[in-house]
Amino acid sequence: MQKYTKPFLLILALLIILTFNLQGNSIFQKKDYIFGTIVDIKIYGESKELASEASKEILLNFRQLHKLLHPWRKGLMYEINEAIYNQTPFLIDDQEVISLILRGQEYEKKTKGYFNPAIGKLVNLWGFHSEVPRNVMPATKDILELVEAKPSMVNITIINNELSSTNNIVQIDMGGYAKGFALDRAKKILEQYKIKNALINIGGNIMALGMQGNKEWIVGIQDPRNPNLMATIPLKPGWSIGTSGDYQKYFTVNGKRYSHIINPYTGYPVSNTKSVTVLIPPGNNSGEKSDVYTNPIFIEDISKKMQIANDLEVSHYLIVLENNEILISKEFNKIIMWQDKIDERKITIH
Repeated sequence: MQKYTKPFLLILALLIILTFNLQGNSIFQKKDYIFGTIVDIKIYGESKELASEASKEILLNFRQLHKLLHPWRKGLMYEINEAIYNQTPFLIDDQEVISLILRGQEYEKKTKGYFNPAIGKLVNLWGFHSEVPRNVMPATKDILELVEAKPSMVNITIINNELSSTNNIVQIDMGGYAKGFALDRAKKILEQYKIKNALINIGGNIMALGMQGNKEWIVGIQDPRNPNLMATIPLKPGWSIGTSGDYQKYFTVNGKRYSHIINPYTGYPVSNTKSVTVLIPPGNNSGEKSDVYTNPIFIEDISKKMQIANDLEVSHYLIVLENNEILISKEFNKIIMWQDKIDERKITIH
């Protein structure tokens, strides 16, 4: 038997982390649907006119970014991928896109190859280059063919803004960090408007600016197998939170779940983990890192998940394994407030 998430269920699932209004009337809120998920902007303590103007600029920026970076709809990234496939050099006139590609190379190296934006063809083979998965198992030979081709961001060279690749199986898919990059962009826009207190939520990737009055923003972490909240945490000013979950986009075949989080070395979706949540402190590209660093922790073997988190200098992490065991860092454990009854015997603090 095969089944898949329907669009409205997918939208709900993508809202990994829910936000709460603790003080009511002083918050301006604007929502939209971009990046295949719900974008939720909350601005505290500003005039409606200023908050509305800033929100409109952020959403316009997000829509332009989504179009620019979309890997399979016509736009700049689509053209870059076509040029790579045809082994044709491509001149990029957008310095931000060049920087994103170069950072993608850095992230791949730093994460031991677990975060690899070059495996777009593999993602597409599994049917995840569509709003709703195709719920069809790819042929083993097709998976192995793409894995053995070893597409990697290091195959890409950019000289004088001209991109080329030594491997035409490379297909850049920035879905693993586009939302995080958008968070960092939103922060810059809010700062230009001199807005000090806001919460930006892009399908569960969240960044806090300032506070909600005299209280820190509170965000909720969804249970990976039901719509209830598993926990809540306070999000300090400037911090970002990101979650990767096998419930965000998936299909099932014969009772087995196949999610969009694929191990580049095996070519198959990861099956030992349900969700990974990380907190990233303020700093350069902090929103982006909250998006990127969940993936390598999710994909790494269970016995090595804590080590790769440490290697990435992620001090706050929460990992829910397939068997419902919870691995949590000491720092995350200090601030988490469990909402559901948790079997403490299944919690390991590192």
